Amino acid sequence: MSTTEYKPGLSIEDLPPELRQKAPLKLASNENPLGPSPLALQAIRDSLETLNIYPSKQLEWQLRQAIAASISDQLGPEHIVIGSGGIEVLEFVARSHLTTPHAASALPRQSFPFLARFSGRSGNPIHFFDLDEVDFSYHPERIAAAITPETRLVYVCNPNNPTGTYSTAEQVQQIMAIVPNDVLLIHDEAYVDFVDAPDFPDLLPEVLAGKNLFLMRTFAKIYGLAALRLGFGIAPPAVIERVAGVKRNFHINKLALVAGLAALNDAEHRERTVANNAAGKQWLTAQLTQLGCRVWPSQANFVLFAHETVPAQAMIDGLMAQAIIVRPAFGLDNHIRLSIGTPEQNARLIESLTAVLQQV
Repeated sequence: MSTTEYKPGLSIEDLPPELRQKAPLKLASNENPLGPSPLALQAIRDSLETLNIYPSKQLEWQLRQAIAASISDQLGPEHIVIGSGGIEVLEFVARSHLTTPHAASALPRQSFPFLARFSGRSGNPIHFFDLDEVDFSYHPERIAAAITPETRLVYVCNPNNPTGTYSTAEQVQQIMAIVPNDVLLIHDEAYVDFVDAPDFPDLLPEVLAGKNLFLMRTFAKIYGLAALRLGFGIAPPAVIERVAGVKRNFHINKLALVAGLAALNDAEHRERTVANNAAGKQWLTAQLTQLGCRVWPSQANFVLFAHETVPAQAMIDGLMAQAIIVRPAFGLDNHIRLSIGTPEQNARLIESLTAVLQQV
């Protein structure tokens, strides 16, 4: 495998030998640079002797209860569905709502592509809409134009992946106003734990009011449990019942369940993660700007940037040669989505990128 054949979604272990010898650094998948929650790790250790026993349904119920309680005392387990990562949660939503060949989705072109890939495999129609060409905001009128009588799902990623930009509470209310009541609006909040914008929407009141709304979240980012695959959705009980109706038995392994329960109590790890992200985002934004890059304001644990003159692929290839893995931003032609690391990792990235830019 040559360096140019490496795909950012792969692990460091998949790198060719010549790169694995260079202390590889992966800043491509928005993983938690501080590692997993220590409380989650201890819970996993405590459960290793019982791996011969199937996970109980009660354990999954306990996690749903704990998730609900960690968010609001008005939520209960009936408002929660969990899955093997956020991707499986979204798959549950798609399978439960795209139930006929003509059932369609309205999806943003410059955003997380899973639902588009799922619909491509299932053959369900997709009506794409574009985000704003400058600031990547969602335009309600563009979403409205993508909705047809066959539409069953509308997807909004907020903060948006891969841009890091966000939609305000007012903007999301405008979007909700144009989505028909019989169409499920998915509000993907995978990066909500890193948001500090005061006007970011709180849609829990809408869920409690029974709106046809589904909020998607994950343990992968804030708690550092990406490898365990654990995500969840928040919605009115009727929506949860429909979505959960397509899941199989034992779809979550026991280690993920006990780790999730423990991680919810790990306030220290959560606070350290948020603080590291805020400081790293500010520092990287300043450094990248000095290198001639445009950096978009981010409410996530990554930043989107593009150089004034150097193509994104040239920077990606140059960094790969130094065993630093970054990825192009899906849905965009010449942008890089860069995960925020530790101070040491961020410094190495900037030092290496500076050398790359000097050589092109």
